[in-house]
Amino acid sequence: MKTGVKRALVLELFEKQRGRCCYCDRLMVILPRGMDQNRPDAATLEHLLTGRRKGWTKRDNMAAACRECNGMRGSGMDWLMFKTYRLGELWELIGGSEDF
Repeated sequence: MKTGVKRALVLELFEKQRGRCCYCDRLMVILPRGMDQNRPDAATLEHLLTGRRKGWTKRDNMAAACRECNGMRGSGMDWLMFKTYRLGELWELIGGSEDF
């Protein structure tokens, strides 16, 4: 994906999500080119379904995620399970929060 198209899509998704990460719900920032793009709260483009599956570059397979979440998820975890983990709901899901 060309840089200009990618940046436009990040901006579109950022606005649609009201500036919040699709995983942890933190407020993100859009940084101008050349600024500190490695900030944990910098908005990035995230593929919800990873790998070379059908729909890889389609708009409905993408969301805006903070750099921290984008880097943490990798390709080993389903996007919905990762969101559950990041929001702290995983323990509730498996019943572990009452035992600790």
